[in-house]
Amino acid sequence: MSRADDEKIGRRGFISAGAGVALTTAALGGCAAPKKPAQAGPPKLDLPAADDRQRELPRATDDKPPPIRKYNRLGRTGFKVSDISMGAGRIAEPDVVRFAFDHGINLIDTAETYGNGDSERTIGQAMEHLRRDRLFIVTKLVVKKDESTTSIIGRYSKCLERMKISYADALYMHSVTDVAMVKHAGFHNAVSLLKRGGKLRHAGISSHGPRSEPGDSMKDVLLAAVADGRFDLMLLVYNYLNAADGGAVISACKEKDIGVTLMKVAPATLKLPTLDPKAPTEEQQMFIKLLTSRGKSRDEAVAWIQKYYARKRAEQTKRQGDVDRFVSTHGIKTEQDLEHKSMLWSLQNPDAHTVCVSLPDFDKINAYLPLSGAKLTAADAQALRDHAAGAGAAHCRVGCRECVGACPRQLSPSTVMRYVTYFQRQRQEKLAMQKYAMLSGGEDPCAGCDGRPCAGACPHGIDVRLQLAMAHRLLSLDVST
Repeated sequence: MSRADDEKIGRRGFISAGAGVALTTAALGGCAAPKKPAQAGPPKLDLPAADDRQRELPRATDDKPPPIRKYNRLGRTGFKVSDISMGAGRIAEPDVVRFAFDHGINLIDTAETYGNGDSERTIGQAMEHLRRDRLFIVTKLVVKKDESTTSIIGRYSKCLERMKISYADALYMHSVTDVAMVKHAGFHNAVSLLKRGGKLRHAGISSHGPRSEPGDSMKDVLLAAVADGRFDLMLLVYNYLNAADGGAVISACKEKDIGVTLMKVAPATLKLPTLDPKAPTEEQQMFIKLLTSRGKSRDEAVAWIQKYYARKRAEQTKRQGDVDRFVSTHGIKTEQDLEHKSMLWSLQNPDAHTVCVSLPDFDKINAYLPLSGAKLTAADAQALRDHAAGAGAAHCRVGCRECVGACPRQLSPSTVMRYVTYFQRQRQEKLAMQKYAMLSGGEDPCAGCDGRPCAGACPHGIDVRLQLAMAHRLLSLDVST
């Protein structure tokens, strides 16, 4: 069958091709999609009454964190979604999914690429214990430019198989970097057929911005998707360091009643850790393990990490005064403090519906639950403004492309730094290294460059060349340095 014929598959052709694309009942393990799935809603928990008044966050020492306290209508899907949703890039075990659901979190965001399907498999192991009609399950596919309808349907059917469900609430075109992809005929034809077959409810799209030039900004991609009119949901970057582009997309979504999920809501770190060789942190133990697997002794691995921290510390020294003043003025002393204030800032936008954060384990869920329904105080909002104006200048903005045109190799530093976040903060080391290798070809992208092209290219004052050099050492774990 030619691609042109493939794109024209009709209802009858779709049914007859069922075996080929694994969408028959037998291929899905006997699951039958409901003809009219019941309208989903929040889990029936003993929730406190809605209260718009300011309340204090529960203490970290509280034995039992509160369940989700706020639900929002997810645009024209009509689903009442928890204001905190589950990013499932990495899940420790199926019981983590059950724990999230039992505490009121009712949107799960996964993707075919998360752990090469392991995220979806873990969700599948939890599904027999959950109320399917009270969950909103999102999965995502990175769609190739010329990919056919048949290929997309086949890949999606495998997502359903791994999750042991007969339909998903939304299929996203994932991490789109090109405005032209918004009108991808194969994707939209697949969505139409899947909806008619009872295998899918809604279409969505996500974007982080360009990986390189040529490439379109997150704002341009998602505004084009709003104008297209066929997407019911969007996943976008929105935080206090780069609010303008995300804010424009959110406003456009409001006009079309499109569901909005926010990601990358905690963009900055407060200070660098130190390394006690006798008592390394969990992250540092991971570093040591990876380095020893590449031929270093434990002592050499420790020395490599200490050298890495020293380089990063030297990079930040010129802004240390800003950090010290920020801490002394606002009393935000830990990474968790800054992360939680950042997340609350994003949650305050009344036109966004849920914040998607990585929830890999019980501790993370317990840490985030008290933020549901909470208010950002005026003092905390001022603290974040001060951080953005001073110490925030050390942090690359996800989705930004201001300096891309200056690079001879047309590399996107914000994409590279996003992979650093995957490595260091989300503990998705393998994924981060794989993505970086695909982007850089396994080589230092700045090799042979004196750094002059990108000097001063960042409007936020970031030393782009130094950031990329540090990222290469980390994401390639270059044992020669």
